[in-house]
Amino acid sequence: MDKNTMAAFRKLEDGPASPRSSGFLGDEDSAGKGALSKMKRNLAAADWKVFSFMMVNFFSSAGIVITNKLLMERFHFNFATTLTFIHFVCTFVLLLTVSAFGLYQMKELPLGPTSKLAATSMGFVLLTNLSLQYNSVGFYQIMKVMTTPMIVLIEAVLYKKFLERKLRFALLPICLGVILTASTDFRLNLTGTIFAISSVVVTSFYQIWSGALQKGLDADALQLQTYNAPLSALFIMPLLPVFDNYMVKDPNAIWSFPFNPLNSSLIFLTGLIAFLVNVSIFLVIGKSSALTYNILGHGKTCVIILSVSAHLNGSVEAVTPAEPTYSRSRTSFFSEDLWM
Repeated sequence: MDKNTMAAFRKLEDGPASPRSSGFLGDEDSAGKGALSKMKRNLAAADWKVFSFMMVNFFSSAGIVITNKLLMERFHFNFATTLTFIHFVCTFVLLLTVSAFGLYQMKELPLGPTSKLAATSMGFVLLTNLSLQYNSVGFYQIMKVMTTPMIVLIEAVLYKKFLERKLRFALLPICLGVILTASTDFRLNLTGTIFAISSVVVTSFYQIWSGALQKGLDADALQLQTYNAPLSALFIMPLLPVFDNYMVKDPNAIWSFPFNPLNSSLIFLTGLIAFLVNVSIFLVIGKSSALTYNILGHGKTCVIILSVSAHLNGSVEAVTPAEPTYSRSRTSFFSEDLWM
């Protein structure tokens, strides 16, 4: 019997090859172990401080929506621009309080770049409110996610910072989803669309610059926000009588609002939550990137859209049919690409 025949017999006696040692199943098992190992490495490398900042931003953002809605609908405090001004003032006062307790050290920063950031901050808030005023809640929320591809575009064109190819492909469902949503929104209008697009552009620059200034000026989030908050409040002051009712003899003006301990406490509560929102935005962007903050924003958008569809006046009129499903799918798709 030749050597080849003897080898064949030995192979038969040993039985079939183990799936762990060879074949397609062995490849699958190896791939599974590789994916698990990669996940463990990612978890080990994760910055849990950034994760905690993201959670503060997530819950405070949800809280500011709830408290603002309560203040405006139940207590009829319909002065959104004034409320924004109060939020910036509260943020500044609370930052001074935190600094007085020695939790962070204030730093002198140049007024030029910080004023530019404050201008975009004010513009971001103002255009966001106008977008919400002239669009449906659903279209307003969906247009906000276009900030992600806009940031990618601005960073590529102006700063030569390019996203990985697989992450660029992940942007496609975002853009397609916005087109789908716009085509099914019967309340779409030119004025609202202009405000929405302007809001996306200004918000993108605000987020990019907030991260760039922290690195360029060697300032942390609290130090930069100490300048941003009062300057934003200063810039928004001339707009108060434009967007809110400040007519002296008008019974619907802010001077006629019946302030009492309950609604005043709620206004202060919104200011406290706004402080957490404003600071956590800078913390997340400063410790990660504007793009990472936007992925977090996608999750918040899903929660807000689903909440609106379930609870707004007991109907789903404010949300177009494509929005909830699209929001969930694009978040999971883009987040999975970032994770891998």
